Amino acid sequence: MLAVVHALSAITWDPQLRGFLIVLTAVVVLPGSVYLLLATNNGLRLGFLLAVAGLTGWLFVLNVVWLGYGIGYKGSANGWIVKEIVTGDLAGHSAVRAVAGNPADPSTVFPNGWHFLPTGNPLLAPAVPVADKALTPPAAGVAPSSAFPAPFTSTQDYVLISGYDKGGHNYLVNLFGYKIFWRIRHHQMFIKHQPHYLVIRVQPSVKSITLAGAAATLPSADNTKPLTSVVMQRNVGSLRLPPILLGTSSLIIFLLTCFQLHERDKAIERRRKGSDPGLTGSGERRELQPA
Repeated sequence: MLAVVHALSAITWDPQLRGFLIVLTAVVVLPGSVYLLLATNNGLRLGFLLAVAGLTGWLFVLNVVWLGYGIGYKGSANGWIVKEIVTGDLAGHSAVRAVAGNPADPSTVFPNGWHFLPTGNPLLAPAVPVADKALTPPAAGVAPSSAFPAPFTSTQDYVLISGYDKGGHNYLVNLFGYKIFWRIRHHQMFIKHQPHYLVIRVQPSVKSITLAGAAATLPSADNTKPLTSVVMQRNVGSLRLPPILLGTSSLIIFLLTCFQLHERDKAIERRRKGSDPGLTGSGERRELQPA
């Protein structure tokens, strides 16, 4: 009895074990009950084929809906990932190839080939919060958002100066340096995403004092301090990848089970025709002549 109590306590405490048992129970109760009903009426093998065909067909339709609307079983969402944080000379200390470029070719070294983004640019709106989390330490009990030490203690210690971006232009193919684009209305067709990099540059702020009763002043940059650059790369995510994989797998299993059901029907038809004495070898009925 004590062992049963300890087993139930472990199930209650371990979320992974609880999740496994919940999924196992759902599979046994829902598809298992349908298979039990089909097996008792049609036999074990035929009931199994019918149950698998119904389940995989339903999963395929469900994943088509998930794929179209981006709901249901989803993958990771897109967003910016911090690649490095550099204080001072970015091009000289960066380990990202898109930033450092080729030292022998100055045209490939940052900021050459990058697009300048002033403050207020719409592209900076989703990236600035990611940079703020990397530049400041996380709250107590919260995991850090990047592997780099935070150079500031709060968002009031620095001022956003500007941003730069490079890449992200998706094209269909690249033939000998010529990029071929294909667009259907506003949808860009491409085989894979091209890397998209973004650099956000901040500078320490000047300590400001607000007098009692006066309006708060906005922090200003301290031009005597070096710039801090946050290099980020766009992660396009895998939002619709799980529905594609699950839907494709379900479709393949559904077609295989339907093929097996079709072959079974043909075999039954051949046996029926072979056992009927009124049928010839070609399947035509033979008329019996009176003696």
